[in-house]
Amino acid sequence: MHAVVLGVLPGLSYAVGRLAARAAIRRPGRAAATARLRRANRALQAVAALTGLAVAMESLLADAVPAAVPGPPGGGVLVGLASMVAVGGVGPALAVHLGTRPAWATITRTAVDYRRTVRRYLLVVCAVALPAFAVVAAWVAAPAGLPRLAAILAAAVGIAAVGPVLAGGHPAVGTPTERERACVPACARDLRLRVVDASGGLGPNAVATGVVPGFRCVFVTAAVFERLDDGAAAAVIAHEAGHHHRGHLGLRLLAVVTALAPLLCVASSAVAVGAGGAAVASAVLLVAVGPVIRWTEFDADAYAARHVTAVAMARALAAVAPRDAAAAERGRVAGALALHPPVSARRRRLSDHNAH
Repeated sequence: MHAVVLGVLPGLSYAVGRLAARAAIRRPGRAAATARLRRANRALQAVAALTGLAVAMESLLADAVPAAVPGPPGGGVLVGLASMVAVGGVGPALAVHLGTRPAWATITRTAVDYRRTVRRYLLVVCAVALPAFAVVAAWVAAPAGLPRLAAILAAAVGIAAVGPVLAGGHPAVGTPTERERACVPACARDLRLRVVDASGGLGPNAVATGVVPGFRCVFVTAAVFERLDDGAAAAVIAHEAGHHHRGHLGLRLLAVVTALAPLLCVASSAVAVGAGGAAVASAVLLVAVGPVIRWTEFDADAYAARHVTAVAMARALAAVAPRDAAAAERGRVAGALALHPPVSARRRRLSDHNAH
């Protein structure tokens, strides 16, 4: 029965995704329709993946695959986990995403390229899943108790350290041109700047990564330089530099580890607490640390305003405001769980900064 459900789920997920996407774009307003479509896509992917994983954990994949893998038991556990994630989680979630692509093509007035969509989706999955599996491998290999907890934390820190270096080797990532380098403000010249090809439709965006001195990077999509003026582009880079120089990355890592501490302690067998209670405690802590993480965005905006100008930072935020349309419609619960404050709130803070 479980095998039948796992076989049917991708097709069902595709159909539901397609119907929900059509409904999301039916009402007028392109920005609002885009926000509804993105929200529906993410929510349905989460439901499909969680449903598939729940079924996969009760199927033969949970027992037969680990038992069939030769070698140490830990290797079988990892292969079994990978098979459950791929079949139960990634497959249905990808089907939902593909189901929403025709509606997305209608909004963006582009053709649907399923092959490219699948390739990009799987690249993102690998980027997220491989570090997670490295942490799981540390958990499996280490003895129970505090050594296991230490191994999990060491693996997480190691990934945070080497991740930017590995990401920099991706074919879509390159070094800035002379014209792009001229936009880099003085406050960011001690960081490694990498430009991500925007030919796949990536809009203006940037991210700060790396916590080890000498390996701290700022990844910027090429659309930042193509669509923003030089001042706004400099403000985007200064904002990410602010995350580095104001210690936000370490603070965020600490906040996430704090929130996940109950689950980590249970996984390491360091404390004798039920998994359900640990999950509830982590959920509460995740909500509690949300304001800290959102504050880092406001603080990075203020840093950029001081090192470039508040006006330039406001122009940069205006460029990403359509992409943030979903934030304007989210309710209190979604707002409490969000890691980024709405662009409208950030622009108000900048106006206050400019006034003083």
